[in-house]
Amino acid sequence: MIYLLAGNPNTGKSTFFNTMTQSHVHVGNYSGVTVEKRVHHIKYMEHAELVDLPGTYNVSPSGEDEGIVTYSLLNESYNGIINIIDSTHLKRNLHLTIQLLELGVPTLLVLNLKDALKNNGYVIDTTKLSSHLKANAVAISARNNDPEDQHKVAKELQHLRAFKAIELDYPQAVKWGIQRIHDLLRYDNLQVKKKWLALQILEGNEGIFQFLDVVKEEKIRQVVREVEQRVLDEKVALSLKGAIFNTRREFIQTVVDDCLIQVEDKEHSKYFNQKVDRILTHQAWGIPIFFAIMLAVYQISFGGVLGIGTYLSDGFDFLWSDYVMVYSGRALDVIGITGFAQGLIVDGMLAGVGGVLVFLPQIVILFFLLAVLEGTGYMARVAIVMDKFLARFGFNGKSIVPIITGFGCTVPAIMATRTIADKKERILTILTIPFVSCSARLPIYIMFISLFFARYRAFVMLGIYLIGILVMLVSAKLFSLSYFKGSGSNFILEVPPYRMPQLRTITYQALEKAKRFVKKAGTYILIGSIVLWLLANIGPSGIDIATDESFLSIIAGAIAPVFAPLGFGTWEATSSLISGFLAKEVVVSSLIVLYGGEAGIAAAFTTAAALAYVLFASLYIPCISTVATVRSETGSRRWTLFSVVYPFVVAYLVALIFYLIVGLVA
Repeated sequence: MIYLLAGNPNTGKSTFFNTMTQSHVHVGNYSGVTVEKRVHHIKYMEHAELVDLPGTYNVSPSGEDEGIVTYSLLNESYNGIINIIDSTHLKRNLHLTIQLLELGVPTLLVLNLKDALKNNGYVIDTTKLSSHLKANAVAISARNNDPEDQHKVAKELQHLRAFKAIELDYPQAVKWGIQRIHDLLRYDNLQVKKKWLALQILEGNEGIFQFLDVVKEEKIRQVVREVEQRVLDEKVALSLKGAIFNTRREFIQTVVDDCLIQVEDKEHSKYFNQKVDRILTHQAWGIPIFFAIMLAVYQISFGGVLGIGTYLSDGFDFLWSDYVMVYSGRALDVIGITGFAQGLIVDGMLAGVGGVLVFLPQIVILFFLLAVLEGTGYMARVAIVMDKFLARFGFNGKSIVPIITGFGCTVPAIMATRTIADKKERILTILTIPFVSCSARLPIYIMFISLFFARYRAFVMLGIYLIGILVMLVSAKLFSLSYFKGSGSNFILEVPPYRMPQLRTITYQALEKAKRFVKKAGTYILIGSIVLWLLANIGPSGIDIATDESFLSIIAGAIAPVFAPLGFGTWEATSSLISGFLAKEVVVSSLIVLYGGEAGIAAAFTTAAALAYVLFASLYIPCISTVATVRSETGSRRWTLFSVVYPFVVAYLVALIFYLIVGLVA
């Protein structure tokens, strides 16, 4: 049994998916979290799978993410649909519900956020709603992870049956068009209901035409034009889409009036969001407040006096350096492993991996705090505050969600651009998102800030992030004035209500990201540390030689002069940057292995060179996973090559400018 999970963005769809499948897909209190299908087994049901589709307001696709929904409904084999509905926004959510019910497929209506609705003083009569919509309905609160709610949904699915497709009383002109198109499609081998296809075509769903032959497509388009003209001549509405929308709106209003019942007067709760938003999204104060909040986040994560993360990392560093590495070396002596082999294990593997893991506490705290901001709904407000500002630089409004995602990882951020319908705007966003500092670069920042800028940790960290954002904005502006000139579309983003984030959810999100970080330490970073140590200790003259005679010194030494103007033209620094193409976390382990620890790094860089190195590392070539994702999402070798060359040039120029400025001041 296969069930499709469909609903508007930000209705708790991913949360519901997690509770019903015992999985852990990303959950966020803003739209755009799900951009591709996810499939997992439904608990409490045998041989049943749930397919999580991207959030959409309409079956007719306006972007690649919504196109996945249309494709799944038309082409895939499934036994029913679960339509998750935000109970607190019933009227708006029912527009998609009507489109799904007109399909005539067994559908379960899951009314989520019943607790939030009750807090607003309302409840929904599910019996009346089922009667109006001819579909089973159940009210739950997915974020509470209540087994009783889950059993209730599973039970409804097990007894889910097909009702007759809901049929609204559309204007005669629309009915005439539906019948004409139905007759043209009668003998086509299409799996879904022909009248539903006809209505979708009249509504403007262009995705359906890809399944029709050219001759029939032209005949159908002629019918659409005739219906449009009849709607205008009969003064039914200002457009064909308007005629369909108005009919649905009137029906939905009738349903809401009958089914939404006020049980308590709670006027104060309705205005809470507005009162808070007057401050947080204020035209003048909104952006400064955001920067102040982020500065506080960085201070708690990386700061000196109030930096909880720093104290934890220092403790972890002490345990790793003074106990794990020391006692590992002694244990190897006891079992007879000495010399070259012991150096590989202790100075290569343990030092390389430990040099990155030491920053794990700070990164976990940062992830936790960001998850709190996201879970409350504040990040969606940030998108609104930044919209007009970003639009000046050529960004599509929907670029904001991928940009926010980019602070975690660039790969899902690039995939999140599927919500952008305009192709040029999407490519512009893909090419500029890598300048946003992802979490993989944090170990680089933390180590250099601790060594060279300890007194101003939070401010320097915020400054590095702001420089990356500035480079992204300037690049976007340059692109929008050249190749991408003329692209533009409206920005629509649902503002969710403020919610108290669940400790369980945000803790899991932080730990899950930490788990991925540790996994990288056990794979990419471990392998990279071993390879680098071996290359640094093997050369033309043999093994266990001086590092300046090694293969790594010879290879990287040929490239190193390129970075001499930036103050770090050594083969060690060059080698670490080359290894960063594999994964940005490997940069730190490379530096520790090649320089013999943080003391060696501190001695090898001046303050100006350290700042130039950090800025270059924050902006230069994306990791190999990101480059592969750019190739996949753009389908272009040219843009993929550009995504490698352009950041390198920009990073070089930015690092050079700051190196020269700091060199003059110092």
